[in-house]
Amino acid sequence: MKSHYFFALVVFFVCACAAQPHKDIVKNQGLSTDALTIKAAPRHAQLTKSETHEYIIETADNHFIFGEVNQQSLNVKVQIFDPSGIEIQNINRTQKGIEHFTFDTQQTGKYRITVSAAENEVEKNNRENNTGGYTIQLHVNEPIANKPESRLKQLLIAYDNDYTPGVVAGIIEDGKISHSLSLGMANLAFDIPFQVNMPTNIGSVSKQFTAMGVLLLEQQGKLNLDDDIRKYLPELPDFGETITVKNLLNHTNGLREMFGLLAMRGWHGEDYIDKQQAIEIVQKQPKLQASPGEKMNYNNTAFVLLTHVVERITEQSFPVWMKDNVFIPLGMHSTYVRRDPGHIIHNATQGYDAGKHGYRETGDLYTAPGAGGIYTTAADMAKWSNNFNAKTLGGADVIEKLTTIGTLNSGEKLTYALGLGVEEDKGLIRYSHNGGDMAHLTAYMYYPEIKKGVFVNSNNATFSLSIADKIADLFFKQYFMEESEDNASQESKSDSVSLSTEQLDLLAGTFKSETLGLNIIMQATDKQLKMEFNGGGTTPLITQSNTEFTTSDGRFNISYHIESNKVAGLTVQAGGTDYEFEKLTLVEPSRAQLLEYTGRYFSDELEVLYTISVNQDDQLMLKLYGSPELKLTPTEKDVFSSLGFLESDLTFIRDESGKVIKVDVSDGRTQGVIFEQMP
Repeated sequence: MKSHYFFALVVFFVCACAAQPHKDIVKNQGLSTDALTIKAAPRHAQLTKSETHEYIIETADNHFIFGEVNQQSLNVKVQIFDPSGIEIQNINRTQKGIEHFTFDTQQTGKYRITVSAAENEVEKNNRENNTGGYTIQLHVNEPIANKPESRLKQLLIAYDNDYTPGVVAGIIEDGKISHSLSLGMANLAFDIPFQVNMPTNIGSVSKQFTAMGVLLLEQQGKLNLDDDIRKYLPELPDFGETITVKNLLNHTNGLREMFGLLAMRGWHGEDYIDKQQAIEIVQKQPKLQASPGEKMNYNNTAFVLLTHVVERITEQSFPVWMKDNVFIPLGMHSTYVRRDPGHIIHNATQGYDAGKHGYRETGDLYTAPGAGGIYTTAADMAKWSNNFNAKTLGGADVIEKLTTIGTLNSGEKLTYALGLGVEEDKGLIRYSHNGGDMAHLTAYMYYPEIKKGVFVNSNNATFSLSIADKIADLFFKQYFMEESEDNASQESKSDSVSLSTEQLDLLAGTFKSETLGLNIIMQATDKQLKMEFNGGGTTPLITQSNTEFTTSDGRFNISYHIESNKVAGLTVQAGGTDYEFEKLTLVEPSRAQLLEYTGRYFSDELEVLYTISVNQDDQLMLKLYGSPELKLTPTEKDVFSSLGFLESDLTFIRDESGKVIKVDVSDGRTQGVIFEQMP
């Protein structure tokens, strides 16, 4: 549901140290073969905001490393460099408490760990304390496990404690959980460990269940996928083109994404939303963003509307109808639609994100049902998966419709069916979906041809879902026809090449994806490129060729497009999907030029006012009542990007005389929201 896009790290920054760097040698303590941790005392240190502390881990290749930095009174970033000096990780997930690091070694030698103040600490007012304390400890330095069960525990070992929100992983085989592992805490306030049988929020993985409910109603003759949605929701406007029930189910409807739109009003994820607002949002949308069937635009609005359709047809609440008609028939007795964040789900996990004071409890999104809002367990997901093969619920026709990919008006095939991703993965058909609410994160994948799958869920907003692919490789690699991503990424790392500083400089720049509403900044250092997402922090890249790069975990693969010896753009491959980015020609407006954009702008659609001004540092700023002031960063002529609550592009529109008269606000999923300049 809510996109945690995706991966919070910190911008690379090396502070010059006036004093000699603090160096410790952290060595393997001669582990026995069955040991999991190193019982070494943590190293205590005081760090000024201008220092970098350095540590060395001496180890062999094909080893697994796990350590922790405890941020006691200073927010730090942790950088890891391989023996050749290439940075492989840049970590700053949390502002206080534990910052863990794990990695697999590809070379024998000395791996360098640096600890320095995070950028926001360096930028704080000088009146604040300039020194902070932390501890660093190496827990594991051991050979990479060969057995899948042991390797799984290595991959998740950072959550094996009583002070971190946890994780559950379930291996699905033949309708049952053949192996499971739960680590960490379900509730930090009451010291409750995360157990395998605890219901947990699966976010947008819920969409396939909503689709099943709609298909069952079609099977009963109560609706048709080709029906105009206004047949069931007549209060929706007539856009001059028919939006069908199927257009809602496969994200080809042209409607705005409601959570992105509400963010433009200053809505924050835990704020109250009445589900009627989904209808009101559509009523106020002036026109479709695209003709139905023309484009796929992932959209939570549509699935919230579908709950209204189900309730009007059945005259029952959506949570009750789903329980009686989907969950109970499949024996999913620990699965519930949470109607709102106040709805008590017995024995459920609590979600947490990382704030400036450490972990904090978060509530779920309001108006989640339909688009998300389902709490379930690994065992119940195994029962759901079994139905793809057994076809007990719905029969063969319903399962076929649920898993048949969509086709756009142009004839282009999607990799999305009805509330479910469907594509080939390493020679097998894979059904999959990821999900994220305010803190819970879920990855689900199922291979119907071998009746096997993976379910991973965490109540920790800093968790990385890319681990699900690694788990599938561990347990199912004998069935895969192609080389696993994990092995492929390791090979590519060992085959990495070096580029000159001049070559790297040519590849640096800012790149934009219109589809995602996302900017990427490619930074060049003397040894490698680093990738920054929308100001969220940098990820170091491993060089594979003059134009190809990857991350150390293989999560992202980047290919540059060169035209006439110049960089035109790049492709980012993530999760098996290619995303195209165009290189921007950046502009640096003068103060006089920035003043042309100032004024008050009002949106009739959102009924909200933006005030745009220039501050004393010659920065364009946006103020929305009740929200923090935002800095607007110039990217192209008359185009600025913003972060914070808005995370959108603002394109200023001029009249024939060249005067700015309005601004178009777009974030990828929600496009073309107009704010008119007021007199």
